[in-house]
Amino acid sequence: MRVANEMEEFDLKSLLSSNEKLIIRLLQSYAQTNDIAVFVLGNDDHLRAGIFGVLSESASLTQKDKKADLSKLSIHKCKYHMEYADAPIRISQLNQRVGKICVAKDTTEVSSKRLDLMRNLNDQVVYLRSMIEGISKLIIENRGIDDFIIKYALDVNDAIDDLDDSDGKALQQIKTMSTSNASIISAIEYIDSNLDKRLTLDQVSSKVYLSDYYFSKLFKRETGLSFSVYLNARKIQKAMLLLKESDKSINDISDSLGFTRLSYFSQTFKKYTGVAPTKYRTEGNN
Repeated sequence: MRVANEMEEFDLKSLLSSNEKLIIRLLQSYAQTNDIAVFVLGNDDHLRAGIFGVLSESASLTQKDKKADLSKLSIHKCKYHMEYADAPIRISQLNQRVGKICVAKDTTEVSSKRLDLMRNLNDQVVYLRSMIEGISKLIIENRGIDDFIIKYALDVNDAIDDLDDSDGKALQQIKTMSTSNASIISAIEYIDSNLDKRLTLDQVSSKVYLSDYYFSKLFKRETGLSFSVYLNARKIQKAMLLLKESDKSINDISDSLGFTRLSYFSQTFKKYTGVAPTKYRTEGNN
């Protein structure tokens, strides 16, 4: 059970090093046998162990201290003269994504051979993901999940992150917002398809297999908005459209967007737009 002033995160690095570094040794062996580079990233897109195998650009990728943000590898793979594939690692006991397994290979190919290499790497990364998840399940069942959970005090600054958001600017910000993170893209698609529901952080984070704490931090990092501000901004954006282009009553619009009280909908609408729903409808139609 989570304590109110504590945070819990899965320790992927500890799992990789468990049982005399069983998983690490298997990854090293696989990389050498198949003449590729293999590495594991956490949810923060930082290395959880070294880069195994051969990759000429590995030194610049890791920046020696292993703290480089490697989230853009798939976009910048041509810059590093390599082909690349990755797949999420999920821990079944938690039903959470805890990181991803990555494979890469140096290449100068620009023809159909590069496509064949990409397909081959995709097959390999799927195999490695299955291997890691299977071994992890056995290790955790044997040792217990608590051996791989880090607990530490919640920073007060983390608890007030939402205060940094400007609600009034959120509607402008979501117009130009972009992210390449697959988990956040999936979360946004889910949110935008369910604006009629009373979505919670826990519900959405579970859909993308992330802990609610890490999902909250990742969402803010990728979008510049907290989950709650983005959710309300999207609801208000849709409300603005309905107020202008439909004959629905304000109460019906409030209900259709999952607001429990008309007064709260009106308060939120004014917070984001600067005007009440009734005034916005009148001015919009004029």
